Amino acid sequence: MIGHKLSTTVIIITIVLVLAIIISPYIIPTQRNNYGLRVHEPVPRLAPTASLVGAFAYVSNFELAHEPLTYYGWEVISGEASIVTTPNYWGEPSLKSTAVNNVPQIDIVNPNLIVRGDQFLSFQVAIYYGSGGSGFFGLVNANYQPVAIVGVANGYVWAGPNLTDLKPVVSLSSLSNALYPPGWVFIMVNVYNASTPYNKTAGWVMQVFVDGTDQPPFEVGVPDAGNYYTAAIITENGTVYYTDIIVTSLEIPIYLQKYNNMEGYGQGSGLITTLLPPFYNLTALVLLRYWNTPQVGILSFQINAMNYYGTTRSTCVGFFQIGVDLDPNGTIAPWYVPGKNCIAHYYFNETTMNPAVLPGVPTPNNTLLKLMIYYNMSAKEIVFEIYDYNTSELWIHEIPYSGTPFYGTYTQLEFQYAYTKYPITDYIFNGTMFDIEVTFLNGTTATLPASYMIPFELSAPLTWDLTYYNANASGYNQFAK
Repeated sequence: MIGHKLSTTVIIITIVLVLAIIISPYIIPTQRNNYGLRVHEPVPRLAPTASLVGAFAYVSNFELAHEPLTYYGWEVISGEASIVTTPNYWGEPSLKSTAVNNVPQIDIVNPNLIVRGDQFLSFQVAIYYGSGGSGFFGLVNANYQPVAIVGVANGYVWAGPNLTDLKPVVSLSSLSNALYPPGWVFIMVNVYNASTPYNKTAGWVMQVFVDGTDQPPFEVGVPDAGNYYTAAIITENGTVYYTDIIVTSLEIPIYLQKYNNMEGYGQGSGLITTLLPPFYNLTALVLLRYWNTPQVGILSFQINAMNYYGTTRSTCVGFFQIGVDLDPNGTIAPWYVPGKNCIAHYYFNETTMNPAVLPGVPTPNNTLLKLMIYYNMSAKEIVFEIYDYNTSELWIHEIPYSGTPFYGTYTQLEFQYAYTKYPITDYIFNGTMFDIEVTFLNGTTATLPASYMIPFELSAPLTWDLTYYNANASGYNQFAK
């Protein structure tokens, strides 16, 4: 976390990995070869101005290039598409789509993987514009006609209700390559029914964030978005590449001044579509093999536990987090978020709880840390604890709390792009997160396996290596719903 920076983890955000537990009798199968399997059951969740009919999440990262498109839940409607390893998004393969003889190449998400009738949706896509083609991604109706679409063409990012009514959002030449791979643009979108009892004619609106969420979103009316049927890739001209695709009924991007929440490289509540059994303790071990960072407070890792309110909403309330900044010269800076404001509180200044970034304390390579968020129900307090096995240093803080147990958790790496003075590839990190465990109300403890999580933003620069997030090392289960 960074001084006055808000946590990526809750605000979806931005950039997260949702961890869900696999234990009987709560086990939910996650067969990789069955993309149509319903993995997540809906949970109650209040989106802005609307309640949801059904919570769902569809994820497609194409991390196994040899698999067919159907493996990822895609259906080719016209033309041909394939998964390629070049160009790639920080090593992540992409879908290559080429329009031939002015005939658009169209691919849709299997409609069985999308819940219809919701009043709020978020989606994201990374698009490679370096090849000069014109391509779009968004929501389409049952006739595969766009109802809320974003994409690249003629040197701009565009957005609109259809392909004949597009508005320019930003020039591609103005985008920075400090965070994303050259030639790629990362787009996050909220689409929702803005009508209220006090403004019944507001209609459907689309908010568009391009390469960041620290600036107000571009907004455009999308009057027919409520008729969405599924999501689609539509390449109108030339060749365009797509990856990092998510469609979910829960909220991903939120505008926060001076804060880019899409740089989380983890999983946020936008993909929490199931409740865990209530638990009161969350622990994880982290092995820090080595790190080399040029600036304090920019790169960090963390674990998060949310109560019922915090799990079912995008909110700072009921959201508890503990993490460590990876600072220069072999130092670390531990902090926690107290469940009410998403602001990091550093352990070094307990008297004032000053959230300003503070320099870290030294610890050697191959340091083993234990992170814990513990709800002591009898004492009516939540305990945040970090223990360094190499230096025997213990950081601990308690806050008063008398709410519900925890119902959701995820972990993430977080990068503060809005504050960094250096490109993301200057930050080097190698480590492993393991033994992520929750303790249920009956006292039983279960380990959260790496095989059961949905990547929020799977891609990370090649200078980062947190094994828990590495698709090749950990073997993500690729599934929709």
